[in-house]
Amino acid sequence: MMNFAALKKAADDALGASLKASSFQRIAAGTWNRRVGDALNVIQLQPHSVEQSFCVNLGIHYTFLPKAGAEAPLDGDQIDMHDCELKLRLTDEAGTSDQWWPMSTSSIDAVAGMVMGRGMQVFHAYRLDGSIAAMDGEDIESGEPGLLSSLTKVRACLLLARLHEHAGNHERSVETATIGLKHAGMAVGPKRALRDIVKRS
Repeated sequence: MMNFAALKKAADDALGASLKASSFQRIAAGTWNRRVGDALNVIQLQPHSVEQSFCVNLGIHYTFLPKAGAEAPLDGDQIDMHDCELKLRLTDEAGTSDQWWPMSTSSIDAVAGMVMGRGMQVFHAYRLDGSIAAMDGEDIESGEPGLLSSLTKVRACLLLARLHEHAGNHERSVETATIGLKHAGMAVGPKRALRDIVKRS
């Protein structure tokens, strides 16, 4: 077993060239960031709080959105994981939301292959010309959130309404915002943002 500092260095060595070729920049040990069009992607290794294991966090955000859970604008093209609207975990199977690996050299080899394979496929699905662009509020309301299953209904609708508004699809944006308002409950911030979208239409 290796400690987390050694694991991050080994991961940097194993992934550095491939991630650089995919337009990622190393921000800190075990953390990489990139912008593709308006999509921002983050890869971050995280140690387990108790066990000698680690996971790979994948963050997805968009340049025209405020930081997640706030209305503060982004500062430049880089974003921290906690500010991403979508926070996922790299897993070797679709439909699995969490996976941890022991801190070992063999784990680094396995994770490096998965980051460049499945990880890049995940990021591609969330590009504005990817699968997410076809979604709307009806998908959320019908219980088929797909790519947005990690979000509450109201936050999923807010994200989609903002994506459609950015793309100039005002009718879909308003429809999705209206569905989101039905599920907003006590979520004051999202409710205000959804109402603003409807007002702008």
